[in-house]
Amino acid sequence: MFKNLKQENGYSLLLVILTIAFISVLGITLLTLTANSLKMSTNERDDQSVFYIAEGGLNSTKSKVEQLVEFTYDENRKKFNKLPLDKRKPEKFKLDFIDTFESSIKKIFDKDAQSTYSTTVTFDEQFNEKPIANVKIIQGNTEPLQYKIISVGNIGKKTRTLAQTITINLGSGTGSTFSNTAAIHAIKNIELGGGNLNGDVVSDSGNISITQDSTKITGKIGTTSDKFSKPNWMNVTNEIIGNVAFPENILPPFPDSEFTSLSTRPYTNSIQVTIDGKQTQLPLENNSIKIDGGGNGHINGYQNFSGILPLTQNMYLKTFSVSSDRTLSIDVGNSDKNLYIDNFDFSQGHFNITGSGRLTLYIKNTFNLKGSSSMNNTGDIGQLSVYYTGASLMDFTGDTKTKASIYAKSADIKIAGSGSVQGNLYAGGSNITVEGGSYNHNLYIYAPNAKATLGGSGEVIGGIMAYTVNTSGGSTVTYKQKTIEDTISNGGLVFEENNNLTISNSMLEVE
Repeated sequence: MFKNLKQENGYSLLLVILTIAFISVLGITLLTLTANSLKMSTNERDDQSVFYIAEGGLNSTKSKVEQLVEFTYDENRKKFNKLPLDKRKPEKFKLDFIDTFESSIKKIFDKDAQSTYSTTVTFDEQFNEKPIANVKIIQGNTEPLQYKIISVGNIGKKTRTLAQTITINLGSGTGSTFSNTAAIHAIKNIELGGGNLNGDVVSDSGNISITQDSTKITGKIGTTSDKFSKPNWMNVTNEIIGNVAFPENILPPFPDSEFTSLSTRPYTNSIQVTIDGKQTQLPLENNSIKIDGGGNGHINGYQNFSGILPLTQNMYLKTFSVSSDRTLSIDVGNSDKNLYIDNFDFSQGHFNITGSGRLTLYIKNTFNLKGSSSMNNTGDIGQLSVYYTGASLMDFTGDTKTKASIYAKSADIKIAGSGSVQGNLYAGGSNITVEGGSYNHNLYIYAPNAKATLGGSGEVIGGIMAYTVNTSGGSTVTYKQKTIEDTISNGGLVFEENNNLTISNSMLEVE
């Protein structure tokens, strides 16, 4: 009986069954854990990927916006800097920028609402899904000017949203904001020994004296009563308004570096011109250009010159000479050009400017414009700028005609005869003379170190700013508000190139 109780033959099967059950449960558990882990990894991958999609859409759009800001700013400032001085206001620059920017941005992005734009940025397919970023650009503040970029990244049903704000720093412009406000404005004394002054006559701290009863003033007198004098028998009813402050720094920095660099700049050895109807590479003897008479005109002794000098790049010449009543057309093409000259000699010659670019002359040693010579007489004042660093007199006499913005570093200047100068005349020298029968319409003289002398029947329509002023004879100065373009000085508010237009705050995730 006890032998039967010790029988264990059935336990092996039970152990096998229990072992199989345990392994099955363990396997299922491991498979479940692995599946869950894979699912979590996929979700994390998608979550991370959709973040990068949103970030990529935002950065792509921001780059386009920043490029558009730079382009709009540059185009806008060029137009603004050509406006009359009284129109150059910071608020106008900003409003014009916003208008132009809004007009341009809607050509690149879809417009959803007022000052709100959208775009869709697509990416390469990932795991059978096509990622996209839906981006909006929304104008926020106008002070400071801000645009908010919101990017929603999408992969399947997964989305994440990022936002970043761009602040546009237009700056406030540079340069003095003065403009001529009087017919004559001096730092010190003004002596009126005749002439007609149509406008205000004012001084910063000097005396104003009338010595001849032929003197006529239509505007106000800017000094104190104790510094104003006239003949006892002369009746003067003009309002005396006290001294008027003379603007500081009306002379802009002179471009000395352009002249310093001439020591390392090579002279031009040849130019391509048309002679006898053929394109010719003309060697320049002594690195100079000489145009004179004979036949249809000579250039450096070669006959039948077309009269056109194409400037494809900047040039440096020892001598630039035109005579015999010849006219030279300088073609600057569609970009600005510089002509560096040691000696400028137009004894009886003319030059005009063609093309949409501007021409700047840097004249080092001598400047001669005589007879009935002319510079840019058929063009706009803004097409020509002249910088002169020589010490000899800058002489505009005879029947010469000039339209330009001119800056003489230290030379005295004389305008006489029946000629005329139209433009902006900046002078660091000691004397400015306007006399004879010269008629100078749209002439604005800025000479804070100079004694300005007006005599004969010389006439200026514009304004004179100088250290002292003396008038005599039948000279006339008529104040005219400045509207011409000034390529030498700010003469008012201007906006320069700006490489730091945009500032971006940190990128933030939006729930």
